[in-house]
Amino acid sequence: MNLSNWSNHSKYVVLTDHSSGKLVGNYKTFTNFLKVKEVINNIAFSDKGTYSSDGDIYNRKITSTDAKIILTNIEECTWNDKTSLMLLVANQLKLRI
Repeated sequence: MNLSNWSNHSKYVVLTDHSSGKLVGNYKTFTNFLKVKEVINNIAFSDKGTYSSDGDIYNRKITSTDAKIILTNIEECTWNDKTSLMLLVANQLKLRI
């Protein structure tokens, strides 16, 4: 089956498996993951030094280029050093993924 046909949850489960224990893999963390992915998408297409989430403003911990690589890696279910940068964003948002 082509990866483009996989659901977000399926990609998350495979990414969790590839993360060597860095991602948890339950439904609660999946919903948190979707929030983090949305923030990373916003960072990817903005050159501001800050971003907002749920009314709070944060200084960016990753670059737009890193954010785009993370999004690509999520779509391809690839875990590497760049993908792990999503944990910086999750920690900043106080979300466990």
